Amino acid sequence: MPFSPHLPAPIYKFAAGVKTALVSFFHKALEQTAELRARIQHIVGKLADRLPPGKRRPVLIASIGVCAVFALIVAGSSLLAGNHEVRKPAAAGTAPVRQGLIPSDDLFLPEEPDFVPGVLLEREQRAKWTADDAAPLWQDPLKNGEEPWRNRIEKAIDEIMESVP
Repeated sequence: MPFSPHLPAPIYKFAAGVKTALVSFFHKALEQTAELRARIQHIVGKLADRLPPGKRRPVLIASIGVCAVFALIVAGSSLLAGNHEVRKPAAAGTAPVRQGLIPSDDLFLPEEPDFVPGVLLEREQRAKWTADDAAPLWQDPLKNGEEPWRNRIEKAIDEIMESVP
């Protein structure tokens, strides 16, 4: 797979060097794997020739079983040889902190304060609204010189209404 021609020269040279190194590494690994496979086949062939044909299958099954038991013993001993520290339960609301890890304050946003007001299920109804009551909720469009816009909108509405039969 060729590299993009838009790469700067030093990066292109570096990428080509890495590609060459990886290709040679994998070729050497394949060669060594083939040599190892040939050696194992040679050794197994010698051992199989020494066994009578009737005993080859039971010996193969027994050797696989021995290898499996050995692998289980190694895995079990590595689990048992682990750290035997007695861990105390963490206090409520806190998590145990390990040294060398990123602090949780750097990973997570802090808790937000509870600033949402409670729900008001009912309110006192007013018989009349005063101008002071409506002031935060209403702005008079004619107050700031918006009369030309109002005229233009009314004219467009009148044209639409007159065009409808």
